[in-house]
Amino acid sequence: MYRISSRWQTILLPALFALNFSACSDEKTQREQYEDATSGITFRAYKTTSSTAVGPAVKLYNSQKTDSLPPIDPTYAHLLLGYGWTVSGKPAMAFAEADLAQEEGDTTAQYLARSLRSIAMYEQGWDSLAHEEAEQSKKLLKPDAEAQYEVATFYVLMGLAQAYDKDFAQSKFYFAGFANETGIHWPYKLTDAIDDFQHNRLQEGLVKLKALSQDPAVPPALQQALAEQITVIETQAGDVNSSLFWPRLISAVVLEQLKKSSNSQIGQVVQMVESLRAKIG
Repeated sequence: MYRISSRWQTILLPALFALNFSACSDEKTQREQYEDATSGITFRAYKTTSSTAVGPAVKLYNSQKTDSLPPIDPTYAHLLLGYGWTVSGKPAMAFAEADLAQEEGDTTAQYLARSLRSIAMYEQGWDSLAHEEAEQSKKLLKPDAEAQYEVATFYVLMGLAQAYDKDFAQSKFYFAGFANETGIHWPYKLTDAIDDFQHNRLQEGLVKLKALSQDPAVPPALQQALAEQITVIETQAGDVNSSLFWPRLISAVVLEQLKKSSNSQIGQVVQMVESLRAKIG
């Protein structure tokens, strides 16, 4: 075997150490990556556009809505826009909307803004920073079961709406927020697995379903359904009925665990915000 002389070891080893240290020092922390994302041209330009456009758009909507619907708070329009950009893979815009909601809103809106920011951070792979943000958001709310219930209901309704629309990639983002709020994680895990099947990642999806079927935190009704579907998937090479079976199952089991919220404006708000997002994005 070829051996490096002690003379060359004396020269090379310090150089290799310095090179390795330099490479490590160049690797940015999660906080630095977030600061880069929120200091660029895209973030600044979009934040200016949104802060200018949302107010008039909401004012117009409120002037034309029916009397049976309550008016929209511009802060919540910013939050919904932020969710839209998160699921569209545009984190700079999502962070801008979270900032605007936090700057303009009351304590509850600030809580939701930090929750939104946390979800966007998770999507970037900044798990430690996202967890820190989620923990900080919880300090903004006083113990208020009604407020937390409304937030949880918002997440679950949005998640279910996307599931029924067969868009499980978007559905799982809303259920990530639902998990942060309630500690109930299986809807996110399930929609994440179904999204794998929709995109032909059959092995990944099956592994996730099997793990979920053995999770003691999963309700028995869901465990039974999972076992049946795993058998179908394994025998039919990945054929899973995600058209109505999964959203119906998610809907039934989640709503057994939570009380219903009579929020009649959600559909109207989402339509208005999506239309606005198409104009300002």
